[in-house]
Amino acid sequence: MLIEQLKNDMKEAMKSKDSFKLSVIRFLLAQIKNKEIELRSEDRSLEESDAVSVLKKQIKQRNQSIELYSKGNRHDLVEKEKLELEVLNAYYEKFAPAVE
Repeated sequence: MLIEQLKNDMKEAMKSKDSFKLSVIRFLLAQIKNKEIELRSEDRSLEESDAVSVLKKQIKQRNQSIELYSKGNRHDLVEKEKLELEVLNAYYEKFAPAVE
């Protein structure tokens, strides 16, 4: 369900020319695809919980980046990461409760 929602939202972002949201969604889909490839080597298929765990990992990375950029006085990058985090959190709030 998460992947389908991401693909639909990607199409909407393309139509509305929202390049920022489009780039966040594309990156997340690429990370999920990498996880799917990784699981194939273990003879497993990608499940919804795996996709949500990738999403959770991306949220954690954004939080760490915000902390590091703040310490480095890179406020421009902090703002970018915060905006990406908002997009990711919206998906997490919608799909994590269904999996957990």
